[in-house]
Amino acid sequence: MGRGVLGVLVLAAAASAQPAIVPGPAVVIGKAIEAHGGLEVLKKYPAGMSKFAGKMVLDGKDFPFTGALAFAVPGKARLEMTVESFGRTATLVQLVNGDAVKEISSGVPSKLDPATQAELKETAVIQELSLLFPLLDPGKYTLASEPAATVDGRVCSVILVKAKGVKDARLYFEQKTGLLTGMRREGLSPTQKKVDDFTVFSEYRPVGGMMVPMRSRVLHDGRPFMDLAVSEYRPLPMIDEKTFAVD
Repeated sequence: MGRGVLGVLVLAAAASAQPAIVPGPAVVIGKAIEAHGGLEVLKKYPAGMSKFAGKMVLDGKDFPFTGALAFAVPGKARLEMTVESFGRTATLVQLVNGDAVKEISSGVPSKLDPATQAELKETAVIQELSLLFPLLDPGKYTLASEPAATVDGRVCSVILVKAKGVKDARLYFEQKTGLLTGMRREGLSPTQKKVDDFTVFSEYRPVGGMMVPMRSRVLHDGRPFMDLAVSEYRPLPMIDEKTFAVD
């Protein structure tokens, strides 16, 4: 074996032994903001409304649903769903307005325990995280880079997000495109059990200058829980406050 070949092998071995370079949070989030439409566009639309349809999987059975979501950053969300269950139709409305939350199931207000109230509040936080630019506020969010991971065959940079009063979340950004590909956090199952809640975002389309995922798949503890497709999304600069009225 010649010295040249031996030298190449030694260098290759040394390179493979080096830890992979993990980009800092500012680099990853900056690239993601540009990929999703740019800071100016994202800040222009801190609110939005969508319509969707899909299915939930409970005890091995599929339950079709349709729904609509309205949100405004910070801290406001309204979810309406109609679920087909054993030949019957059930409706659900969930409202979040800052610290105030409310749930109405088939026209009857629900009694919510503290864990469920906290989970509902975090639905508004999730909308804020998906807009990305709020993550640039160091007074509100603490970010840390973690080793890369693969989501649906796509290599992703992983950012751990911490904020006061909410559960930690991990955001997965495809390294090739910068698009948000996944979100992992501790969630609650319909039976109030703590689960590993992992949402995979895909089928991005341009809407109003933004890139919006039109499909979301949710896994609970690695098993399919929800699959939904967005049929309409409207980015908005603001929404009437009455939309989120809890009382």
